[in-house]
Amino acid sequence: MGITVVGYGEASAPAETAELQILVSEVNFGGPVAPRPDAVPGEAERESVGPLVEALVGAGIAEDDISVVVSPVLNQFFGPGGPGIARVDVVVDEPTRERIDELLSLAVVGAAEENLLVGQVGAGYGVADCAALDREAREAAFADAEDRADLQAEVMGLTRGDAIGSSDVPAGIASFDPYFDLTSSSQRACAPATPELVIGASVSLPSYDPTGDPEVSVYAQVAVTFAIDGTNTEATPTA
Repeated sequence: MGITVVGYGEASAPAETAELQILVSEVNFGGPVAPRPDAVPGEAERESVGPLVEALVGAGIAEDDISVVVSPVLNQFFGPGGPGIARVDVVVDEPTRERIDELLSLAVVGAAEENLLVGQVGAGYGVADCAALDREAREAAFADAEDRADLQAEVMGLTRGDAIGSSDVPAGIASFDPYFDLTSSSQRACAPATPELVIGASVSLPSYDPTGDPEVSVYAQVAVTFAIDGTNTEATPTA
């Protein structure tokens, strides 16, 4: 016999790296243009985003940290104007909100040189070592479980004992807690995600939020079972 509760914990730290996925779109709608028989697939699209890439390199981004993704899937996404033609993926070290905004502004200007638009922007943040964040989140989750168990024991007229068991609770299984924002957990990553083109989507990272600072958040949910020491004679019986 015991009291089992779910505790929630969170730990955050400034991001050490950021990944940006910049979707570049045509300005106007238009019918498909048949490629030249000798055309290299993707070559024209890569040339079109050349000024954008050059602007990022001029701002201090290493060429190895920039990659251009070209795929027919991107044509299915229509941005502010016409369909997407390419996605420019950028890795940024020691990111700040000001630095990211600077790079995106340069990307907009670079795209405009080829009469293109920057549409959707995805962003993901990471740190090299998640161990400390994971431990901090778990400690917070266990402390939260103790508080919840104390309240549950008080309501039952019992006294909480020591923890006698615990287990991780996946976010999809735990009951939703309105005081703990689980929705943000899908928007942050403890380690940088490898950009992958998702079928039917333009970017594979969450949309960039220009109002928030780049940080990594780790969430923990643990189910903890506490022993019952005995009856709390001071507790007020409930009707």
